Formats: sequence, C-alpha cells, structure tokens
Amino acid sequence: MATPWHSETFESRRLTHNRDDTRTRQDPPVSRPKRPVNRRTFLRTTLGAAAVTPLAGMAWKPYTGRGGKSEILRVASIGVGGMGWTDLRQVASHPAVEIAALCDVDSNNLGRAEELFPEADTFADWRELFSKHGNTFDAVTISTPDHMHAPIAMTALMANKSVYCQKPLTHTIYESRRLREVASRKPIVATQMGTQNASRDGKLQALAMLKNGAIGELQAVHGWSDRPAGWWPQGEDRPAGSSPVPDYLDWNDWIGVAPMRPYKADTYAPFKWRGIRDFGCGALGDMACHICDTPIQAFKLYTPTSVICEATDATADMFPSSERVIVDFKGVKGSGGKPVKLYWTDGGRVPSPTELNIRADYSLKQNTVAVVGSKGTLLVQPETGTPLLFENGDPMDTVKLPDVPNQNHWHQWVDAAFYGNPTQSSFGFAGRMCETLSLGALASRFPNQTLAYDSKSMTFPDFPEANKWVRTNYREGWAVEGLSS
Repeated sequence: MATPWHSETFESRRLTHNRDDTRTRQDPPVSRPKRPVNRRTFLRTTLGAAAVTPLAGMAWKPYTGRGGKSEILRVASIGVGGMGWTDLRQVASHPAVEIAALCDVDSNNLGRAEELFPEADTFADWRELFSKHGNTFDAVTISTPDHMHAPIAMTALMANKSVYCQKPLTHTIYESRRLREVASRKPIVATQMGTQNASRDGKLQALAMLKNGAIGELQAVHGWSDRPAGWWPQGEDRPAGSSPVPDYLDWNDWIGVAPMRPYKADTYAPFKWRGIRDFGCGALGDMACHICDTPIQAFKLYTPTSVICEATDATADMFPSSERVIVDFKGVKGSGGKPVKLYWTDGGRVPSPTELNIRADYSLKQNTVAVVGSKGTLLVQPETGTPLLFENGDPMDTVKLPDVPNQNHWHQWVDAAFYGNPTQSSFGFAGRMCETLSLGALASRFPNQTLAYDSKSMTFPDFPEANKWVRTNYREGWAVEGLSS
C-alpha cells in the first residue's frame, strides 16, 4: 500500500491554508499542467529542500493512488446523503481526485454512493475507517449532523489529513477554538468549511468592496433568514415516544458523541435534527455561516464581548422558533476603533429598511446580510451573488464591481491540497466565525439576558451557569484525541 503524503509531518509555516488572516484569492484557479506538479516538487520549489523535515526515520515519498496512478488525492467521504451527496460528487469531479472510501450510518445512502463509486471501500463507522484503513486515503469530506463535525475533523487533523467539513464547522465554542488551534499547527493540511457560496464571484466582489472602503467605517452588521420555518421544528419540548430503529440505520453511530436517546421515526434523521441542541446549531448555525461570513471576514470581527438572544419559546431541547441575537464586538480598524454590533434574526423576521439606512419602501429579501457603514450600506445575498450598494438610502446603479473570478469551492480545496493555495473558508477563519456563532447559540439557553464574554478565556465571568455549555462532554466510549480531556 502506498504511503499517503499526509502521513509526513512538516514544520515550515510558509504554507498558509489555516492561518487566521485568510486572504481572498483574486487570481483565477490554478491551471493544472498536463502532468501536475507533485507535492515533493512543490515543497522543494516553494520552501526550499532544507525547510522540509519529515519525521525521524521516515523517507519522503510522493504518494500514489491505488493501481499505481500518481498525483491523485485519495478522498474518504464521510456522510454521503443530503449535502454529503453534493459534496461527494463535486469533489469527485476534480480530475486529480480518487474516491477511496465511503462512510455513512445509513446503508441506503451508502448503497447509492457505492453505485457511483463501486471501487471505493465502504464503512458504517468512521472510527473504523481511521483506525484500520487510515493509510488508504489522504483527505476527508465530512457531511454529517453538526454534532459530529468536530470529532471527525479533529481525528482527521491529528492524522494529518486534509479536511473539507460542512458548515457549521463545530457544535460548541470550545470545539471551534480547538480546531482552529490544531489546524494552525498543520500547515501542510488543506482545510475548507462547506460554505460554497463564499467562493462565488458576487461574494468575492462584496468582500473586496468592504475591504476597499465602499461603505466607509463599519457601524453594524444585520443578517437574517427565513429558517427554520417550513424547514424543521424549533421551539418545542423534547419529542416523546420511540420507534423501532430501521434496519438501514445504525442509530448508535448516528448519535455518536451526543447523549443517547431513543430513535423516533420522522423526528431526527435524516434532516429534522437541526433544531435540537444535542445535534444541531439551529437556524443561526445553519444559515449565518452562509450569510454573515463576508463582513465578519472583511472586518475581522473576531473578538465578541457580549451576547443576548431575544426569544420567547426556547426550550431545553430545542432552539427558539424565532430569535434576535445581538453580538457586541470590540472596535476594529475598519470601524475606526468604535465597537460594532452584529444583529441576527431568523424565523422569517426581517429588519426594517430604515434600520439599515435604506429607504423605508425598499423590499428586503430573505437570507441576506446588510453591512452598514458611515458612507453607505452593502446588501449581499449569498444565493444570488451580486452585491448592491446603497447611498443616502437609495441603490447605486452605476457602481463598478471588482473583477474577480467565480470559483468552485470544492476544487479550490483540492487545489490547496496539491499546491498550497489559500482557501476561502479555511479553519483559520471558519473556526473564529463559528466560535462567535456558537456564542449566539449558547445564549438562547438564557434568553433575554445579556451575557458578558471573555474571549481569551472562553468564559462568561458574570454568568457561571453559561460556562458549562462552552464545551460538552462526549458520550462514554466516544473520546476524541484533541477534544476530550
């Protein structure tokens, strides 16, 4: 069996997949030569041979795929239903990718994926994939319920595998911090969170405009979404009763690190888990990654100081059906040093246009972010792309948009694994953003109370009851190196 290159360890930090100050790629995707540059050549020419230091006793080997094919990134796809089906096919469409393994707790999902990739090894338990077959793949995609993202991603990072993980990156504040920290020490590993809209030209145009001062000094960020209404339940008590577990589902592995509870049909799998605290992050976790990432990245809103969740029907088991979350941040360079507020609303609520310095009769669409500044307001809609700049309340029709290329988010990650390109949603950035979003999710446990937050220590100094939710204990038998202590 060939040795995957991710089994080697390198100390150089000039490769910057996971650095915190993730920059936007303004250049077109790398045009692949007829014979791709292998990692050995790349590292030698980029870093210099002296910078490459394998583990003692290990010789450098450019990896090869099964069957002797060279220059192939062997990917194990964990979670191949729902969005995982899209992630699998998008990554596989890259000419340098081989799908080496498929893993899913649902045998129906696994069977469909196996029909598409009959040569791939198949697994129900991701732990077996890593422990017994870790030398057969170089990278993973993770498309599971939210509570399993960090455990699998951390296991992959510790094994020096490149990681593409669906959003939100994590389930808790602590997981966000730890994934970012560990990824920063793995410069040879390419990481990407699955916010595919972040690599579209419209979002990249908006990012460039904000960085170049299109709105003046930042004053506030407003994001909103129609979720969860009509998508999944929130604001309810824990579902009662149980059902026989279907033959196609491994319920124990689906529960994973979360506390065990009985299976109930049409209640958790495959999709309605999002609003349940043990498994999901609610509408905030599901959509704010897509909607608010542009201003958070542009202005480096990385140091929240307090949070409040305004809601009426939050329960111990579920997030509220509708909420308004307000996060306060320390002043940043782009705000002239003045503190900044981020407002998030969901459940169909939309802010008043006048709150956004937009004329009162303007019709706002759902799933949008408004970035309000001293000179104007920028509206960004992830799914439609083109940013819209307002000045004195009116849209400006003559704004020249930056010339940036549309990119394939999945292929960008694969290219990064080969060439060291920066990724748009590396764990260096995604970990910081999801730490803030996890803060909002936690605040819904204590609705209508302002929680002061100390980012350095990850604590709520004046509200010790909240500290127990900064991290959660994994179920017995599911300890994860790097996350469990």
